[in-house]
Parts: sequence; structure tokens; C-alpha cells
Amino acid sequence: MFLRFLEGDSRIGGRRSLGEVTVEDLSLYREHLLGTYASATVAKKLAVLRRFLTFTYMGGVTGVNPEALRFFAKSPKVGQDPSYNVLTEEELGRMLSAARARSHRDYVLLAVLAGAGLREAEIVNLKIGDMREAGEEQILVRVMGKGSKIRAVPIAPDLWRLIQRHVLLTGRSLTSHADARKPLFVSREGGGDKPLTTRAVRYIVKKYANSAGITKAISPHSIRHTVGTNMAVNEAPLLVIQQFLGHADPKTTLRYIRRAEELASKAYTYNTLPL
Repeated sequence: MFLRFLEGDSRIGGRRSLGEVTVEDLSLYREHLLGTYASATVAKKLAVLRRFLTFTYMGGVTGVNPEALRFFAKSPKVGQDPSYNVLTEEELGRMLSAARARSHRDYVLLAVLAGAGLREAEIVNLKIGDMREAGEEQILVRVMGKGSKIRAVPIAPDLWRLIQRHVLLTGRSLTSHADARKPLFVSREGGGDKPLTTRAVRYIVKKYANSAGITKAISPHSIRHTVGTNMAVNEAPLLVIQQFLGHADPKTTLRYIRRAEELASKAYTYNTLPL
């Protein structure tokens, strides 16, 4: 991307080679990125660029000193993404209790998010026919993840019974071929066959986080991160967590292992015995 920028940006004359890179080029490229991408994405791209140009400087290919890179290609500050906040078991329990008291649909929605670790886009795409019994006490949910990749997510029998009750309460059937194609979670608008939107899911999660008295920023992805962290704390193998959550890259799953190690390093805080 940086090389294409050097070749095509009129402000720097265009058609520049890597060996001709100046600090002004870096500053203009940084400005271009900030106007195009979110801060977190810009930070990652500039971090890669700094390392690359440090390597080329050491090899004598470029002439921008690494010290200058730290200033002219400085990564922007990135605010805390609410999706990376993790809920405690007690906080999640309060959210579920708040939803149970107000809306059975919302309660089941939160329970599926927590029980299957789904992304918001995955849960709105769930159909009634995506659930199937694979054996005694074994229920699999067919989930379409990123890149249209299909995975089978096992869920607990208690969650399956909750889903069954939700379907029946909405006047539909688990054995009907017509109902099998209908969304599991429908909007209250659109005649009963219109699925919830991802925006609606985000609203529901935030509503019950507020009802539960949770002050930190929470999103649907926070629940997914809570699931991954909980599995890591309970010593689930990396491959199991990766397959359950549908991560293409195991490096993505590793953050849950690191989070679990971070929590373990502060285990003494859970010991409230007087000394």
C-alpha cells in the first residue's frame, strides 16, 4: 500500500521509488491513512511500515533514520474497544436475569450468544432449521461465519431446551419445513418473519448491560470474548477454542490464553480472607 501511495500521490510528485522515501512522504502517508481507516487499523499499518523501513535502512536501501520513523510514522492513540471488555460470571448472570424478567426473546438471544460464542452477524443469520440433534444429548448448531465458512457449534442440552421453548412460544415448529427457513430471532416489526439486525442485537446487549448496572462499555463481541476467556481459564485446548469460535488464525485465539494468564496472575485478588 505504501509503495502504491509513493507511485500515485500527486502531492509528492508520484513515481517515487523506495530508495527515495523522505520523512515528508511518511507524514503524508500517515495523513492519508488517518483519513481512510479507523485508528486501530492505522496503528497496525504504521507499526508494520516502521519495522519494514527500519529493516531497509539497516540494509542501506532507504535513508530515513529509524529515530525519525518514530515521529513521522507514529501510530495514533487507540481508544479501548468495548468489544475487548470481558464480563465476569456475576455480571453476565445479572444481564441474563434482567432480560429474563422483561423479554423471553432477548433472554434466549443473550443465552445463545453466551452459550455458543457467536458473532452478532452469525446470530442474526440463524434459522430454526440450523439446529439439529446429532445424538443423545448432542446438539449442533450450523453457523455461517466469516468468509461464508460453515462450522458446527455444539451447545448444552439446557440451552437447546431454552431454544425449543422459544420457538414454540413464537408459534412456530421445529419439525416444519417452512419454519426451518425462518430466522430464529425475529424483529417485532415486519410481520414476524423479518430477522433482527446486527444493530438491534447491539442495542439489546447494551440495554441489559445498563439494566444490570454494568458501567464499562459492552458490545455483543464482549460476550464472545467472555466465552473465549472462560474456556481458556477452564484450560480448554487452543484448538478446541479456535474451532468453537470459528477463528481462521490460531493467533486470534491466543489472546484468550494470554487473558487467562493475566487473570491467573491476579488470582490473589479473589482471596478475601482477612490477614
